[in-house]
Amino acid sequence: MKQYLTIIAAALTLGYSSVKAQMPYTLTVQNQAYAPLTGATSVNGTKPWTDTSNFSVPIGFNFKMGGKTITRLSLANMATFATDTTGTISGFDFIGTSLIDRGIKGTTSKSPIRYSTTGTAGSRIFKLELFNAGFYDEDATYNTLNDSVNLQVWLYEGTDVVELRYGTSKISNYSDYFFIGGPLVGYSKNVKTESGDFEKIYLLKGNPTVPTIDSVSMPPSMNIPHLSAYPANGTVYRFAPKTTTGIAGVLEADNIKVFPTLCTDKLMVVNKNQQEMQYQIISLSGSVLAKGNIANGYNTLEVSNLPAGMYALTLMDNRGQATYKFAKQ
Repeated sequence: MKQYLTIIAAALTLGYSSVKAQMPYTLTVQNQAYAPLTGATSVNGTKPWTDTSNFSVPIGFNFKMGGKTITRLSLANMATFATDTTGTISGFDFIGTSLIDRGIKGTTSKSPIRYSTTGTAGSRIFKLELFNAGFYDEDATYNTLNDSVNLQVWLYEGTDVVELRYGTSKISNYSDYFFIGGPLVGYSKNVKTESGDFEKIYLLKGNPTVPTIDSVSMPPSMNIPHLSAYPANGTVYRFAPKTTTGIAGVLEADNIKVFPTLCTDKLMVVNKNQQEMQYQIISLSGSVLAKGNIANGYNTLEVSNLPAGMYALTLMDNRGQATYKFAKQ
């Protein structure tokens, strides 16, 4: 199998050790209907692209990623949305395997890469899509290109929020594509593309509907955190910088408390934020089991009707959202 070429790949050749660490972004998981881009600008034209292609796409506004202000987003080796494709770069890894154009055997692209920037100045959204992308390893192993994925990255002006959005997929040869055991999705910080040295790589781990975050660094090891399955259609991973004043910052400031983490019939939410929020209780499968409002002060959520198990409580306001996990006995 070909090892995919991305900023993680260089580090994989050196190896990792897995350690717990704090990611510079707050992750929330949403489920929203995936909509292919329409009226978008083509990046690759009609020409098929390969797994080693690199593209630089104009964002339309200033955006900060990895401490660097950029006006163009780089699609590095078809597996990473990054600040650049050479030198020291930071970016978001979205799949962890080699993708190619499904029209690669001919002269016309069947997997368009396209982008658009929508909204008004100050609150615009940049959207970049890989549509109907195929897998290198299917072509190399079986000489077919039947499987496909659809995915997008959204960048939000003013907040520097990044969203990875997953659409419909067909994955018949899972173990051929994800040799680590599952997709590699997360944030890579200050990776030197020439040497493979890096500051830190943060990866989502476990159930794709309620993943945890682990990090990897040298010295060598091959214990690589990864998702246990490919994200389902409609999955959105939202990464909000921890330096923003959104709800993630509120949580860090201890203005919101959720307890007990192990409960039997009631879950308490203390909101000192002086602002009403909405909540959702979500199962491990991604189903919304309850929803409502969180007022300022003490709130009691009834959970006695929930089966025993792990759940996610998502708190939302007009600045963003954050997720807190709890267990029901």
